[in-house]
Amino acid sequence: MRRCCLNLALGLFLAAALPAQADDPARAELLAGLALEYRPVGDPDYQAAAGHYQAAAAAGSREALLALARLSGPGAPLWQGPELWRDRLLAAARAGWPEAAFQLAEGLADQTLTGLDPAAFYFQAATAGHGPAARRLGELYLAGQPKDESQAAFWLALAAENHEPEAALALGKLLYPSRPEAARRWLEQARSAEGSYLLGQIYLKERRYIEALSALTLAADQHYPPAHLALGLLSLNNDFGRRPNPREALQHFKIAAKADLPEGAYQLARMYLTGLATPKDPITGAFWLHQAASRGYEAAGPEYDQVIYNFTVGQKKRLERMIEEGLAPTTKAPGPARAGGDL
Repeated sequence: MRRCCLNLALGLFLAAALPAQADDPARAELLAGLALEYRPVGDPDYQAAAGHYQAAAAAGSREALLALARLSGPGAPLWQGPELWRDRLLAAARAGWPEAAFQLAEGLADQTLTGLDPAAFYFQAATAGHGPAARRLGELYLAGQPKDESQAAFWLALAAENHEPEAALALGKLLYPSRPEAARRWLEQARSAEGSYLLGQIYLKERRYIEALSALTLAADQHYPPAHLALGLLSLNNDFGRRPNPREALQHFKIAAKADLPEGAYQLARMYLTGLATPKDPITGAFWLHQAASRGYEAAGPEYDQVIYNFTVGQKKRLERMIEEGLAPTTKAPGPARAGGDL
C-alpha cells in the first residue's frame, strides 16, 4: 500500500512538472508511461511504460530521456547491460540533465561503463550546480598528475556550498597546512571525526582552549585515534591554566597505542617507565617502546636499547614473549576516555 501511494505521489509530481499544453504528443506519451510505471493499483508495467517513453523521446521530451535512463540502470527493471544504459544516460545528459551526466561519469569512473571521459560529464553536471559532481571534479584535480590545487579548491568549494560535507572536509584538509584560518570555515561544515580533529588543532594554535577541547572530544567520541593522542598530550600540560590530569592522559594514550599510532605507543611507554598515573612497569614500558620504534617513531629505538640494557634474563624472556605475541597487559584498550574527568 505504501509503495502504491509513493508511486502515485511521484507520478503526480512528475506530471505536474511537465508543460501544460494538452495537445502536446510528447507530453501525452510521457503521461501514459508514468501512469503505467506508477500505478496506484496493480503492478507496474515497465515494458509498456518504456514504449511510451521512447515515443515521447522521439517527439522531443527531455523528461522521457531521463525516465528511460532511470529504468535501464543496474538493478532497474529494464536493465539490459551497460551499453544500453550508457547510451540512454548519454542521451539524457546531452538533453541537459545534470543527474544523468553525473551517473554517466560515475559509471565511467568505476569502469562499469567505458568509451567516454568521465571528467567531461562531471564538469557538465558540476557547472549545472550538481554538488556531488563538483566534489568528484575537485577530487580529480587533487589526484591529477600534476594536480591543480586552485581548480580543486574552486570545485570543492562549490560542492561544499551545495551541502557536500565530504567536499568541505577535502577543502579544509587542502587549506589546512598553509591557510588554517581559511580551512576553519570548511572544517566546521565537514561534520566528520577527522574534520573535528583538524579543527581542534587550529583552535589550539589560536589558543582557543575551550573550542579545541570541544572539537577534539567530539572527534574522540567518534573513535578517531589521533584525537585521543591530542587529548592525552593536553591532559599532561597546563598551557591553558588547566590542572594536568595524568590518569586521563593514560586512558587516551592506551586508545591511541592500541590504534597503532607510533606516538601513542611512545607516550604510553613513558607513562609506564616513569610510573605516572600507573605503577612503574619497565617491561610493559619497553614493550610499548618497541611498538613505537617498529612503527617508525625514531626516539623510541635508542630509548628501548637503554631500558633493556640492565634487564635480567627473565625480564628479557618475558619481554620477548610479549613482543612475539603482540600482547601486553595494556594491549586491550579501555572504553573511550572523556576529557574533563578522571577515569
